[in-house]
Order: sequence, then structure tokens, then C-alpha cells
Amino acid sequence: MIHITPEDTVTMAIGMDVTMLYRQLASYTNWKQQLSCQIEQCQRWFSEHSSNSPVARHSLDQALKLLRQDTFTLACVGEFSRGKTEFINALLFAEYGQRLLPSQPGRTTMCPTEIFFEADQQPSCVRLLPIETRRTQTSLANFKNILRNWITIPFDPKNPASVSEAMTQIAAVKQVTETEAIALGFDPKELSQGPLSERDGQALVEVPTWRHALVNMDHPLLRQGLRILDTPGLNALGNEPELTLSTLHQANALVFLLGIDTGVSRSDLAIWEDHVQSLRNTSAFSDAHQRTLALLNKVDTLWDDLRPADEIEEQIQRIREITARQLRLPIDHVLAASAKQGLLARASGDPQRLHRSQLPQLEDMLAQQVKRNQQRLAESRSISDTLSMMQSTRKQLRQQLYRADQELEQLQNSHHQRQDYQSLLSRLRSDSKAQHQLYHRRALDLRFHQRRLGLQLHDVQAPLAAEPLKQLIHDTQHSMQRSWTSKGLNSAIGVLFDELQRRFEECQLATDNANQVLFNIYRSVDIGDLKEVDIQRHSLSLLPYQQRLEQLQRQAQQFRQSLGGIFGQKQKLISRFIGTLMQEAHNLASALFNETELWYKEALAPVSHQAQYDKSLLEQQMHELASLVQQQQNSQQRLQEVQRVIARREGALFELDQVIGSVSIGTSVSGRPTPRAVARQEHSQPQLNRSA
Repeated sequence: MIHITPEDTVTMAIGMDVTMLYRQLASYTNWKQQLSCQIEQCQRWFSEHSSNSPVARHSLDQALKLLRQDTFTLACVGEFSRGKTEFINALLFAEYGQRLLPSQPGRTTMCPTEIFFEADQQPSCVRLLPIETRRTQTSLANFKNILRNWITIPFDPKNPASVSEAMTQIAAVKQVTETEAIALGFDPKELSQGPLSERDGQALVEVPTWRHALVNMDHPLLRQGLRILDTPGLNALGNEPELTLSTLHQANALVFLLGIDTGVSRSDLAIWEDHVQSLRNTSAFSDAHQRTLALLNKVDTLWDDLRPADEIEEQIQRIREITARQLRLPIDHVLAASAKQGLLARASGDPQRLHRSQLPQLEDMLAQQVKRNQQRLAESRSISDTLSMMQSTRKQLRQQLYRADQELEQLQNSHHQRQDYQSLLSRLRSDSKAQHQLYHRRALDLRFHQRRLGLQLHDVQAPLAAEPLKQLIHDTQHSMQRSWTSKGLNSAIGVLFDELQRRFEECQLATDNANQVLFNIYRSVDIGDLKEVDIQRHSLSLLPYQQRLEQLQRQAQQFRQSLGGIFGQKQKLISRFIGTLMQEAHNLASALFNETELWYKEALAPVSHQAQYDKSLLEQQMHELASLVQQQQNSQQRLQEVQRVIARREGALFELDQVIGSVSIGTSVSGRPTPRAVARQEHSQPQLNRSA
């Protein structure tokens, strides 16, 4: 029996070939951790320096939430016996020297399986949801929160035999009568036939013992945030509407597996058109068309030592081109590989065999998906606002440091002249009063702008009111139940989507007006170095939600057409589909409503933060001047006070520079410029000398 420590696991996972996927995931995780740490330090900085405005708190909290909840989900889709499970074995479990997920000819993974690592849950276990839960209307998402319905099988991650035994349970099947199979939502014609029942003489068929499996396992790739969804083929996708309508939609990358020896079969094409194609056409991600890869697996079936290598390569290329045309994919998104040979190569430490399996090429493509996901996250409004806020705060603090430095020079020049000192004091009070008046005007303008956006928000949200939407969904479900026919179902779904489309169109008109108001506001205020792309990022976009609505409508139509003439035999399946569809429609409208709320809070974040931080700095300045007048300080005392202020601000600026990670800012001891010197240098240009 092989015993493997966590350290051995990491070493073996990256020993023979440090895959591009592992490196990219590790880099992605490290980036998120560093950015989270940076944001947490920024939170402490704002708190310590009395500048923790509501806008700053909101932006920082949202950015941290986004980073902590982010994962990278890879979905493996395809008909049974296409090698999905073997691909996952090759990807994850080669360091154990044996297959851990059940993988042999025929149907193996009988239920959808999610593989991940979450340290706060029970580690090293398989959770299985009994197939009998299909008799209820409860969604998979809700069942995931009801642990008592799951069967938990713990395993020892250091013991491959223990892991393998637990994983084997995923493929368990049971024999039921055709009547029971229909009640569970299966079509008996799609199931393996068994013997006759001794109880009533009915024919028995095989169904999965489990409806869904959750595998929590510590593994180098999973620890980096990778989650894998393994689907068992057309039967499972067709009988679990939630997989297609929700789970696959949320995947960051999707690998559609085919057999290179069979090409695109009729059932392969059915899965592609019914469950994958619509995901590529419409998605919340702007790069949705790049997220799908087709893998022609089992390329080793074409290997033949009696044929020239270039002839085999030409045949593989020809099959790739045909597949790309059939699936309407770019040729570089259709790959040929052997998951089995890749697994065996890694288990035996054979780099030549691994290279020939072409598995690393697929992993490199997935690594590019990870990189694109990182870019998408970096460009999100919450992350961008947070980074912009740090830079804006640093610039404002440098401006204050520059003004304090100017005052210090003037005090030093007037040190022996009481008349000059009184003149300087008068000028400082006059400047401070002018700055206060300027801030007051800007604050009034900001409140006016916020009220304008508030009115726009009301117009955008009006078509998404919760009660009318709830009533619409209730009426749709009632109509379906009254007319339990294909025609009735189609009519009710049509009415639902027509009404949702009308509401979305009203939202779009209001959104266009809101964005125009927002752009006008940004053009009328001083926002420093904020670029046009940053302003565009703060606009409200309905496009992902409109695309999602079209996707749901198309999937509903495809589902109705797939029922064919056996509509009456699939009432359980239809009920689950209707329930899932209604829930997804409700979730879509709710998500859009929440997005508009978030947009309103963040639309003017750069302007609001600049104004609030200006207020904080101005209040400090006013307090210093008031203290100066009340205490009747002489020039020497004031000079010392200004020196203390400069020291405090230099310290605060230095700390903020460390948070931001600006390597060009160091200490005077090291020979690099001090924060004070940098502030003087930046403000030597006339255009940078503007009031607070």
C-alpha cells in the first residue's frame, strides 16, 4: 500500500512536468492573495489615518468579497465513454500511480460529480445525494444546503486505496422497475435492461444510485481554486435541467469530449446543440466563445507503428478540421489528445509518452483560460475602483505634503521678521477659507449629482419590481398546470419570455438615459487622471442579462422540442424543468436588480472618494490653523508644528506607498527619493498645482 504525504503530493504533482495549468493557477492564486493582502492593508491605513469614508469602505469590502469568492470552474461535457473521467484522472490524480475516479469501458460516472477543495468543510470525503430526491421539487442548489439528505463517505487522502474505494461509489447503480424509473424522470428506453422483477414480473432497468456527488479533496490544483464538474452524458444533462440552465452556465471553461475514432455522433451533436452551443452564444462573460474547447480523445487508437508518422498526423488534422466545421469552432479550439496515455505517462514518469499524448497542449489552452479569467477579474469595477482609490489618495496626500512643504519654506524665510510672519499667517487663513468654499461647492454638486442618479435608478428598477415579477412567475406556473400539454407549455413559456423581454427593454431605455447622465456628470467634474475607459467601466450594462434571458428562452424551446411524442411520460422531468426555469428567471431579474443597486453605489465612487478625502485633509488643515491662532504661536512654534505635520504626512505617504507596492519609492538613506522629494518633484509642473 502506498502512503503519500501532502509534501509528496506537491512534489509529485509538479515533479516530472510543471504544467502550464498548474503554474498559471498558482500565479492566479498568488495574485489574488497579494491583492487581498494589499486591500486589507489599505483598509487599516484608511482607519489609522481617519480617512475611512463610506465609499472607501464599500469599495474595499466589495473587492475583498469578489477575490475571496472567486474560483475557476472547469466543466467536462460529453456522451458516455468519451473519456471524461480518464481526462480528470490524468489532470488530477497521476501522482497516486493509479486511477482514483472509476474509469473503464461503458458507463462509469453515473451521476454529475463536482470535485473541489474547501478547507472549511469536512475534508477528504465524498458526499452523495440519493436518486430518490428526484421525486421532490427541491433544486440541487437547495439540497447542497441540506446536509442531512446526503450520504457522506470519508477517505484517507494519503491512502490511494481508501480514496479509490470512496470514489467507486459514484458509479453505483441499482435496478428498479420501468414504472419507478419513469417516476424518477428516466426514459426506460435510454437505460440498460435487467432481469424481470420477481415481485411483479415487470422488466427491471439500471438507474444511478446517486443523483449528484460532491468530492472535497486536498490536491495541489484544487487548492489553487480549481473546481471540476464531470457530467455523465446526455441522459444526465437531459434529466437534470439545473445542470444546463445554471451550473454549466457558470463554468469558466468547458471541455467537450469526443472520441476521435467515432467523430461527432448523433448523440454528441444532440449534447452540443442542446446544452453547449447556447452557452457559447450567450454568456455573462464577454469572452464566452473562447471558453469552449473540443477534445478529440483517444488519439492513441490511431497510433500505428506500421504507418508513417506524417500520415497519421494528416489523418488527425483532417478529423480536427471536420469536427471544427461540424461544431462551428475555430480549428485551434479543437484539440486531439489521449487522456489515457497522458495518465499512464505521468504515472510512469515517461516524458516522451506524455508529449505524444498531447495532453500538455490541452492544459496550456486551459491555462490561457485561467489567464483571461484573471484579466476579467482585474478589470472588474470593484477591483479597478479600489486600485484607483489608492492611487487617488496617494496623489491627494502628496498635494497636501507639497503645500505643507511650501509653508515650511515661507516660515523659514520669515523666521526673523514678525511682519512677514503675520502676513504669511493671513495668507494661509485666506487660502484655507478659499479651499473650504471650493470644497463646499463641490460637495453640493456631488449631492446634486447623486440625487440625479437616484432618480435614474428608480426608472431603471421600476420594471424589475419584485411583487409584479413574482406574480408573473406564479401566473406562468398556474397556466402550465392548467394546460398540461405540449401546446399549453409552449404558450405559457412564450408569454413569460415575451413579458420579461418587454420589461428588459424598458430597463434598457432607462439605462441608456442613466448612462448619459453619468457621462455628463463625469465631464463636469475634476476627476484627475481618470481615463475614458475608467468612466466607461462605471456605466450600467444590461448586455449580460439580456444575453442570459435569450439563452434561457432558447433552452426552454429546445427542451420542449426534445420531449417529442412522449410528453405524457415525462411529467416529473417537465415539473423539474419548469421549476428550474422559473427559479432561473427569478434569479436573473433579482441579479439585475442587485446590479443596479451596486451600480448606484459605485457609479460616482472615484468622485465621492476624492471629495471625502479632500474633506478629511481640509479638516486637519483648518484644525491646525485654528490651533495656531488660539495659541498665538510665534513663527518658531509654527515652524516646529509644520515640521511635525510634514513628518506625519510623510509617514502616512510612505506607508501608503508600501501598501500600493511602489518600488520606486524608498527612503533617503537608500539613496532613493523620499515621499517629500517625490511630492515636490510631481508638483513642479504648473498643471499639477491645483487646490484641494
